[in-house]
Amino acid sequence: MNREFQAPVAAIDLGATSGRVMIGELVDGKLNLQLVHRFANGPVPLSSLEDGAPAEALSWDIDELWVQIRHGLSLAFAQRPDIAAIGVDSWAVDYALLADGRRLGQVRHYRDPRNERAVPELEKHFDRAELFDRNGLQFLPFNTVYQLEAERAQSRLRDAEAVLLVPDYVNWLLTGAARCEWTNASTTGLLNQRIGGWDEQLASHLGVDGKLPELIHPGQVVGTLLPHLAAELGAAPEVKVVAVASHDTASAVAATPLAGPRSAYVSCGTWGLVGVELDAPVLSREAQQAGFTNELGLDQSVRFLKNVTGTFLLSESIRHWNEQAAQLGELETSLEELLLQAQTLPVPEVLVDPQDERFLAPGQMPQRVSEAVAAAGGVAPSTRAELIRVIIESLASSFATQAMAAAVFGGFEPENIHIVGGGSQGSLLCQRTADLAGVPVVAGPVECTALGNVLVQLSSLSGNQMNLRELVRESVELVIYEPEKAESLA
Repeated sequence: MNREFQAPVAAIDLGATSGRVMIGELVDGKLNLQLVHRFANGPVPLSSLEDGAPAEALSWDIDELWVQIRHGLSLAFAQRPDIAAIGVDSWAVDYALLADGRRLGQVRHYRDPRNERAVPELEKHFDRAELFDRNGLQFLPFNTVYQLEAERAQSRLRDAEAVLLVPDYVNWLLTGAARCEWTNASTTGLLNQRIGGWDEQLASHLGVDGKLPELIHPGQVVGTLLPHLAAELGAAPEVKVVAVASHDTASAVAATPLAGPRSAYVSCGTWGLVGVELDAPVLSREAQQAGFTNELGLDQSVRFLKNVTGTFLLSESIRHWNEQAAQLGELETSLEELLLQAQTLPVPEVLVDPQDERFLAPGQMPQRVSEAVAAAGGVAPSTRAELIRVIIESLASSFATQAMAAAVFGGFEPENIHIVGGGSQGSLLCQRTADLAGVPVVAGPVECTALGNVLVQLSSLSGNQMNLRELVRESVELVIYEPEKAESLA
C-alpha cells in the first residue's frame, strides 16, 4: 500500500448502543480517523414499530439507523468529496428478511425473549454437541439459528427471498447487491466450519435454503452506490462499497496490534470477546463444553474466543441510576467519578459471574448485581462505588480466566493480553486483568473496530498487501499495564 497518498474512505460502525460515521485516511504514513457523526442505538419495543406485537418483543429501529447513516455520509462527503469507498461493520447475529426488493417487517433484537423459547425446539433436531461440530459456535440463545427457529413457522420467513445480516442489509441499501460477508456469516451458526460454506441440512430445516446469499470475503467490492443515493449524499457515482470484516469484533481483531502468535485479546465494549487467533478451528468436545466459539477473521484466520459480558453491566447500572435521577430531579451519576471512588476500595470478597443469565436482559441492573452477590454468600454493596467495584473485579476475573483458557486450547501460554475498544480506557479494569492473569495487558486502541474497517478498505483500494497491525502500532499510542499483585489466576 502506498503510504504517501491514499484517497479517504468512510467507515460506518454500528454498535449495540451507538453508531458512528467516520472518515479514515493515511496522513504522513499514519492512520487518521475523524468522527463525522455519532448517533444513539439500542433496543426498542417491537410494539412501537408494529401494531399487535407482543409487549415483551424487542427490535432495532433500523429505519432510524438508516436515516442517521445517510445523514452521516452526507456530512462526510460534504467535508471530503474525494471519499473513494464505504465500509460497514456492525454487531452480529441479527438479520433482515427481504422479498420483492423490500424488507419484511423489522429487524428483531438479539435480546428478544423469543430466542430462549426456541432453543429446545431446535435442539430436538440438532443437539448442542452436533451444532458445535458443524458450526463451531459457543451456545448462545441469540445465535441466528435460534432466532430463525423462533420464526420458522411464521409467514414473513416463508415469504422471504433473502436473509441479510445487518451490515449486509446496509450494503444492500447502499448498492442494491445482496451479499453475505463471511466473518459475520460465521456468527450465525449456519456456516459449516468443516466445509467453509453454508450448512445445507441446517438451512433446509430452518426454511432458509436458497435464501442465503453468496458469501464474499473482506476486501471484495460489494458494488457501487446506487445513482439516486450518490446524488442524495453528494458522492461521486463511482464510489465503491467494500466488504470489510463486517462483524465488528472481526474488524477489531484485525486492527488489534498483537505482539505475536502467543498473544490473547479482549475486544471490550458492550460485550467482551476474549480469545486468541489461530490457523484452524478447535472443534473438540472439550472446547464446546468450555463454551468457546470459532469465528472467522481476516486472511482465513480463526478467532477462537468466548463471548462474555463486557461493559453492559456498567452502562445498564448507570442508565438505571440516571433514570431514577431524572424522575427525582437530581443530578446524573458519572461513571468516571464512580470509577475513581471504586479504585480506592479493597478487592471485594465475593464476585458475580457476568455470564449469569440473570444479567442478560436490560433493566434493574444494580438490584440484580446486589442480589447475585448476596446469593453467593457475600454482603450486598452498600454504595454505588462498591457495586461498580464488584462489577469491575468480576469483569477482570472473567477476562483473565477466559484469556488463559483460550490460549491453552491454542496450545500455548499467553505472553500478554491486548485489550481494545472502549474497555481499554478503564485503567482499573486493565490493571486488575493484568494482576489476575499474571501477564502484561496492552491497552488500545480505543477505536479498533473503525480502524479495522478503514484498513480493509484502504488495502482493497490499493491492491497491495501490507502488515495492517504494524501500521496500527505506528499510528496509535498503547498503554502497558504490568501485573502488580501476587494473586494471579494462572
